Amino acid sequence: MHDLTFVVGEDRSVAEIWETLGDASIQMEASCTFPRLEGRIVHVVVKDDDAEDAYQALRTAHFIPLDRRPVVMAEFVPRPGAIGEIARKVADAGAKLYILYMATNNRVVIGASDLDKVANVLATQDQ
Repeated sequence: MHDLTFVVGEDRSVAEIWETLGDASIQMEASCTFPRLEGRIVHVVVKDDDAEDAYQALRTAHFIPLDRRPVVMAEFVPRPGAIGEIARKVADAGAKLYILYMATNNRVVIGASDLDKVANVLATQDQ
């Protein structure tokens, strides 16, 4: 999976990002948005095979790219403290978290300095 991060200026709606991807027939796996001083930041997670097409579609639509990185997306059991436990295990494994947010169907999106370490942590979650 890939997380693409773009800026939406004050003069545009964040809906335009999701509409642009829909028009390009790209399925989002997760997304989140939050404000900044001017405009909004939008994260969109797409499958690896769609990452370049999604990136180019958003650039063509004149959205400003901020970041683009591979991420891990995994199921987890939502309960108080679950995200903190995952984050702690990733940190203890020696990977620096860049992003972590929840997605649909009880999944979590994790971007970190070492995705192999993240995958190992997630593989031992249920053991």
